[in-house]
Amino acid sequence: MKRTSITAGAIVLILMSLSLVSEARAQTKLAYVDLRKALNETEEGRKAMERLSRMKNDLQKKINEREQAIMKMKGEIEKQQNVLTKEALQKRVQEYYQAVTELQQNYTQFQRDLVKKEAEATKTILEKMRAIISRMGKSDNYLMIMDISSGAVAWAPSHMDLTDKLIQQYNKENPPKKGK
Repeated sequence: MKRTSITAGAIVLILMSLSLVSEARAQTKLAYVDLRKALNETEEGRKAMERLSRMKNDLQKKINEREQAIMKMKGEIEKQQNVLTKEALQKRVQEYYQAVTELQQNYTQFQRDLVKKEAEATKTILEKMRAIISRMGKSDNYLMIMDISSGAVAWAPSHMDLTDKLIQQYNKENPPKKGK
């Protein structure tokens, strides 16, 4: 009989433990944001991305113009290859390859510059967003708020998404400056 009371007591303890665990689990709040989306949809982020896009288009236009000039150079070499002396043809081909190499280097530098400028343009915005996320987490008692744009979260229910709230709070705290 004593054995039965120990078993019953153990069951009561287990049930109490389970209820505490489920109560703790119910109090555990998790959420996520999509920082990439928030960055692109805040007023300041949208303006930064528009500036970067204009810069990219301007640089791409210069690259395209240089590429056309190189293609024209190639066409002229092909047309004149039977007329030019061997030395002159060799010199023109060498100039062509040098121009192609310079274009490739310029394009690589262009890509690096864009990545650097994007990081510079978004750094301050992301810092402000992280501060807002931190305040949201503390004020609403979240255990954790994850960034879904990093790819670390494969799926989460939409009711856990705080992205729109982040965007609204960011725009409220960082209104567009006149003249920019």
